[in-house]
Amino acid sequence: MRFRTVLAVTAATATLGTVSACGGKSMSATGHHASPSPSTVAVSPVAYLLQVESATAKVHSAKVDQTVTVGTLHQMRLVGEHDWANGLQGNVTLTVKSSAPTPAPAMQMKIRSDAMYLKVPAQKLASVGGKHWIKEPLALLAAQGAAGKAGTDQLKQANPAMAVRMLIAGGDLRKVGRETIRGAATTHYTGTLDMTKVIASKQGLTPDDVKFLKKRLAASGATDDHVDLWVNSENLPVETQEQMQTDAAEVTSTTYFSDYGVSVDLSVPDASDSFTLHAVTGGNRTGAA
Repeated sequence: MRFRTVLAVTAATATLGTVSACGGKSMSATGHHASPSPSTVAVSPVAYLLQVESATAKVHSAKVDQTVTVGTLHQMRLVGEHDWANGLQGNVTLTVKSSAPTPAPAMQMKIRSDAMYLKVPAQKLASVGGKHWIKEPLALLAAQGAAGKAGTDQLKQANPAMAVRMLIAGGDLRKVGRETIRGAATTHYTGTLDMTKVIASKQGLTPDDVKFLKKRLAASGATDDHVDLWVNSENLPVETQEQMQTDAAEVTSTTYFSDYGVSVDLSVPDASDSFTLHAVTGGNRTGAA
């Protein structure tokens, strides 16, 4: 997969775990362990998720482990740290599996407010003048087509608190029960979102949420999301899943969150050690970013 394609697909899919409240199929056979529900005063799913939204809105970073599958051709795994205080930023290791005969190597990626960076594989350094980072300004990525535009829009808006607001607005929210996720005791919620109804109802959504969801719907064509969310005792998401059918392919996403509040290094590579894809395709392989 070419670098620009990787960047566009990453921008369009990396936000799924933090934006769409991430639903998925039933997880009864995937290692999740159900526990008997405790005998406590019942709290409605909506009332509880309002508490989750409040708690999630107070933190701005976490470690993430996300796998996104697009149809039968591509699977991406991103492992690292996200900061969503000002749009989605972070540092991840990206692994891409595709139908290509030669597997792509794992790549280090930096997501910043104005650009995305991919670290150049060691064997390619000589061909790019020894520079270590490919820089793709988000403005240029957005100009590459619908996937790039949708992805850059999502990067500006993504955060788990919005994901919870979407679940509340969906109107089809059910409590499944207690389950253990990666050793953590959680409560599992599920629901199916009719995105046209979610946008129309606007229940619990901010004006920016509504604007973003309209753009996402127009770009992907996905009208229904099946949603699963697992929340810990601190009212923070531990796992999110999503399954939706876009105009191009079925997309599934699973994201695990941990270490909320982790400090994320958002420094950028030095301009002298980076270059743009535009410079390469224009014949100036050593042009500074």
